[in-house]
Amino acid sequence: MATKTRELNPIDAYLAKVADPAAKKTLGALRMQLRTLLPGATETISYQMPAFKVDGNTVAGFAFFKSHCGYYPFSGGVVPQLKAELDGYTTSKSGITFLPDEPLPAKLVKKLVQVRLAEIATRAKKPAVAKKPVAAKKPVAAKKTLVTERVTDAAVKEATGRDWKAWMRALDAAGAAELNHKQLVAHLAREVESRWWQQSISVAYEQAQGKRVVGETAGTGFQVGVVRTLPMSASELWERITTQPERWLGTGATLKLKPKTPYEVPKRRGAPGVRGEVRVVKPGDRLRLTWHPDGWKKPATLQFTLVPKARGVSLTVHMENLPDAEAREAMRERWAKVVPKLAQD
Repeated sequence: MATKTRELNPIDAYLAKVADPAAKKTLGALRMQLRTLLPGATETISYQMPAFKVDGNTVAGFAFFKSHCGYYPFSGGVVPQLKAELDGYTTSKSGITFLPDEPLPAKLVKKLVQVRLAEIATRAKKPAVAKKPVAAKKPVAAKKTLVTERVTDAAVKEATGRDWKAWMRALDAAGAAELNHKQLVAHLAREVESRWWQQSISVAYEQAQGKRVVGETAGTGFQVGVVRTLPMSASELWERITTQPERWLGTGATLKLKPKTPYEVPKRRGAPGVRGEVRVVKPGDRLRLTWHPDGWKKPATLQFTLVPKARGVSLTVHMENLPDAEAREAMRERWAKVVPKLAQD
């Protein structure tokens, strides 16, 4: 009689694939603490990460990325409540980032779990609102199958820095429609560290195909995007962009960081003059302005977006409302050369 192979616990399987020794040790210890704090909880995989569920509610989860670990309470309300306790950590509304060799203190993990359990209990105690009787049953709405319907704009923007519309535009501009699924995920991995978000954005973009024209949309014309991770901090890069505009605007350029302020770059041999207006300034995060070279009938829009990473900063340069495909390719080539130079001393 053949012996049945024992099925591996999903979290055991996840940890077995973690190659970083420090991360494996830290996450293993975190798992054991969660087992103690949540006796009887179900160990599972949710959003491609180990998670603990109690009575159907996900209470805690953790994951390892390329260079850091993350703790996730599966709620947007827990981290904000513990703002004081989390001072010094890199956080978002949905999670906490920490280094593999610097595990979260046991007291902090206990507090995170307690706050999440209290949140679930409070929600369960809310009285149900009586429904008015209806003459006939309404048809049950079809289950949402599109990723963009199941995952809100707020959630994707909180986790990745862009909402769904912005992701669709950026991927169109990068020529992602020509990539297969594996290539698309690899492309996203340069900017998005979470494997779950890489997959979700890839599927959402693939679902959207057939509704767009590659490189051009009805509302924003021809677009282009260039993404690079530079070996410097976000503050250092922001300072270079804003105090040394000649590095990216061109020789002789001056720039005042104030919305509705015009700027101009003088014409020089081999390059047309450029004029425009500053539109949005979010220090350390985003700069948006118009871009109107000599010879173009209408201005394009140029945006710089900075996203801090574990080792450096990701810079996305995105342009839209370009006049034609030729201009799009010229801008793609231009920014591919200019962006790396921003990191040079």
